[in-house]
Amino acid sequence: MYFLAMISHEELAGIVSFSGPSTPIGRVRFGGHLQGVGGTGFSHFRTYGMYALVLLAGRGAGRFRDQRGNDRRVGAGDLIVVFPDVPHQYGPEAGDVWEEIFIAFDGAAFEGWRAHGLDPALPVWPVEPLEGWARRFSAILTQPVTTRPEACAAAGAVHLLIAEALAARPPDTSTHDWLDAARQALSRGAGAPTLPEIATRAGLGYETFRKTFKAATGESPARYRRRMRLAQAMLMLQRADLSLEMIARALDFCDAFHLSKAFKAQYGHSPAAARQPAGGTGPV
Repeated sequence: MYFLAMISHEELAGIVSFSGPSTPIGRVRFGGHLQGVGGTGFSHFRTYGMYALVLLAGRGAGRFRDQRGNDRRVGAGDLIVVFPDVPHQYGPEAGDVWEEIFIAFDGAAFEGWRAHGLDPALPVWPVEPLEGWARRFSAILTQPVTTRPEACAAAGAVHLLIAEALAARPPDTSTHDWLDAARQALSRGAGAPTLPEIATRAGLGYETFRKTFKAATGESPARYRRRMRLAQAMLMLQRADLSLEMIARALDFCDAFHLSKAFKAQYGHSPAAARQPAGGTGPV
């Protein structure tokens, strides 16, 4: 379910929708500046089909929860990262005033940030100065996104926003160096170490590694590796000179058939549908 389905007609006045084409580095879908709204509400957890950055602005305050166990107060200057596969809810509590600026986006290129610090276990942190970040969000929401170069510029601006937000995030003392190293290893294709080898490098037995990794990230090492490789396949499909068999071999799938089957299960369409001619507007 997507953000627009969660927002009333009265609140849509603050929404900007982008109609630009897809790009190899992702696509900005929509966003907006919403004041005095109810967030997602707390009647049930919501799962959206894309990423979003949500900046609490002005006097914004309330609570964020997700099914991974995160439950915390949030206030002006906090950045919430919404992940497409994590059920969550957020909004004002009794007596709070909610004001947010958000940008929703998708595309396989954004998946790559999960191997570089974008972590469902750490979905909220403060950024400052608030005024500067609010201006940056607004600049993306007000720029034209009609042509492919404009769409690339918007997606690139979101990538930069993510990079700088991660650089500004306070150090997390609850994770260990081995987790980042494991993510990096699991993101590799052919020639990557096996799961037991990654566990050994982390100084853990395999079962301990598997359980600890899942507790920290919300998914098993095998599922994380499969998802990251499929995200790489999505990007490699932009090159017409790379056959499906070549991509499967590079990403350590058995063959093109197994890659195609996993790809369709992940994205809902075949690899062939992801190969778009210049100027196409198909899936990213």
